[in-house]
Amino acid sequence: MKSAIVIFSLLLSGFAYAGHHASGEMSQNLATVKAGYAAFNAGDIPAWRATLTEDSEWVMQQGMPFAGTWVGAQAIEENVFATVAALWTNFKVEPIAYYESGDKVFIHVQMTADGLDTEVMHMATMEDGKFARFQVFENTAMMLAAAKQ
Repeated sequence: MKSAIVIFSLLLSGFAYAGHHASGEMSQNLATVKAGYAAFNAGDIPAWRATLTEDSEWVMQQGMPFAGTWVGAQAIEENVFATVAALWTNFKVEPIAYYESGDKVFIHVQMTADGLDTEVMHMATMEDGKFARFQVFENTAMMLAAAKQ
C-alpha cells in the first residue's frame, strides 16, 4: 500500500509541474505567440511570417466573410488579412492573457475596430516554437454588425 501511495504521489507531482516554467522564464511557444501578435499589431508582416511554420494552417470560423482553412502565410494574408482590412477600420487585436497547455497556447483577446469592441479566444497549436495551426472563436454576430457594408 505504501508503494502505491509513493507512486501515486510521484505521478501527481509530475502532472502538477507539467507545462510550468521557472519564475520569469517564458516558453519558446509563448514567446513566439507574443511576438506574432506584436508583429501583426505593428503591421510588420515579415516579422509575423517568421512566427509561422511553412504550412501553417489557419481555421477561420463559419459565418465570416473569410471562413475556411487557409494554409501558408500568403493564403492567410490574401484571404484573411485583406478581408479584415476591407471590413473593419482601425482593426486591432490586443492580447489580454495567455494560457499554455502542452503544444497549445490559448489567447484571450480584446478585439476592436470602428464600431466593434469584443473579447474573443484564439487557439494556437505550436510546432518547434512556431504557429502550426491557429483557430479563432469569435463573436461573429457582433463582428458582422460592425463590418463595412
